Amino acid sequence: AAAYFLFVRRKSSAIHWLRPSEIAAWIDRYDTFLFDCDGVIWLDTNPVPNVAATLAHLRSLNKRVLFVSNNATKHRSQYLDKFSAMSIEASLDDVVTSAVGAAAYFVEKHGKGAKCYACGTQGLVRELEDAGATLVRPPNELDTHILVSGPQLVTVDSEVKAVVAGADWNLTHRKLSYAVQCLLKVPGCEFIATNGDRLYPAGDGNMYPGAGATVRAIEFCGGKEPVYIGKPGPMLLDLLERTRGMDKSRTVMVGDRVD
Repeated sequence: AAAYFLFVRRKSSAIHWLRPSEIAAWIDRYDTFLFDCDGVIWLDTNPVPNVAATLAHLRSLNKRVLFVSNNATKHRSQYLDKFSAMSIEASLDDVVTSAVGAAAYFVEKHGKGAKCYACGTQGLVRELEDAGATLVRPPNELDTHILVSGPQLVTVDSEVKAVVAGADWNLTHRKLSYAVQCLLKVPGCEFIATNGDRLYPAGDGNMYPGAGATVRAIEFCGGKEPVYIGKPGPMLLDLLERTRGMDKSRTVMVGDRVD
């Protein structure tokens, strides 16, 4: 683990180098350490220097280490594969994504077996199914064929309780249309967003449209504001507090940006 790190005081711009004894005293004040993944644990496929040793050191002090990410495109098992490749110890329960939070929120509110429609990747779909939600899958939703006469008629399932949206690499007009029609036609249909991230940093160095692109399109056309699950809102932390007994006053969140 690193012997020193920078601490920026909130009330001034002064930067104070902490001594090892100060670091130990600071760590001792907390029980749980929450780490973002992209930009904190790894950069694309490369681990951040000394990250495995730092996590192991915290665990040797009986600190709980959890990984909290806004990235809802991957299932937790895919995170475990990446952790394993970097020699980082982790279990499914250690990984909490905005997809996990969205699935937990939906099932807690509407019950297991309740129907929802997902505009997102298979990672989001799998987390919803793992939590007990029933996924509605309209026929030909991935068909990109454009009809000369205009959009195809959409008939929605009247039992859909919510539209759950996140980054969607296969977003089509038909998927958007189904999501929007659910919000417009099904009384009480809720709109849940994994997160509102505007851009997604890819391994090729480019920044691509993130979950916000899907969410804002549905929000604008459907006329309904979503419930945001991911950071920087409180929903994921509230979920951890309820399900893991986490004390927020004794918890540290480590991220690469404040938004």
